[in-house]
Amino acid sequence: MMEIPQTTSDYQAFLKLMTAQMQNQDPLAPMDATQFVTQLAQFSQVEQSVQMNGRLDELMKAISSMSSQGSLALIGRDIEVASDVLNLQDGSADFSFVVEGEPSEVRYTVRNSLGQPVRSETITYEGGRQTVTWDGLNDEGTALEDGPYIITVEAKDASGDTLPTATFVSETVKQVIQEDGRTVLVLESGQMIDASQDMVIS
Repeated sequence: MMEIPQTTSDYQAFLKLMTAQMQNQDPLAPMDATQFVTQLAQFSQVEQSVQMNGRLDELMKAISSMSSQGSLALIGRDIEVASDVLNLQDGSADFSFVVEGEPSEVRYTVRNSLGQPVRSETITYEGGRQTVTWDGLNDEGTALEDGPYIITVEAKDASGDTLPTATFVSETVKQVIQEDGRTVLVLESGQMIDASQDMVIS
C-alpha cells in the first residue's frame, strides 16, 4: 500500500474539516467573517506547502537525473577510489596506500573472498601515496585466479603502535545505475560505489 505523504494528508484533512464546518454552521449564526478569512489563509498556506513539496520532489529527481547522465561519461574510464577491493586481472593488480605518521614497518595482506590470507609481504614505505603491484601469486608462488580480493595494509611505528592507513584501487567503470535516489558506479570487479565519492579519473 502506497504511503501518503504527511503534508498531503494534513491538506486533505484540513479541507474535509473546513467543508464540514461550512456545511454544518448555524444559518442564524454564520461563521464570523474574520475567522473565515483566517481559515482561508491557512488553507492557502497548506496548499502552497503541498505544491512546494511536489516541486522539491521534481527538483530532486531532475538533479539525480543530471548526475546520472554526467556519470555515463565515466563508462569505460579508469577511476581511482578509496577501497579495499582489489581486482586481479591478467595475473596482476595495482593498489596504492598512504600512512599517517612515520612507520618502521609496513605489511600488506591479500585475502580471498572467504577472508583467508593468500599473500602477505613486508614493504618499505617511501612516504606519500605509494603504489604496489601484486603479481597474483600466493605465498607459495602459485598463480591465483583473476577476480576480486581484499587488500589490507598495516603499519606500525618504532614503538609498535598501529598507524592509520588508507588504500586506493584503480578500476574500470562498467555500468552506471540509479539506486535509492543515488547514482552508483559499477566497477569491473562488481564493486558498487557512490558517484559522489572522491575519485581520480584516468
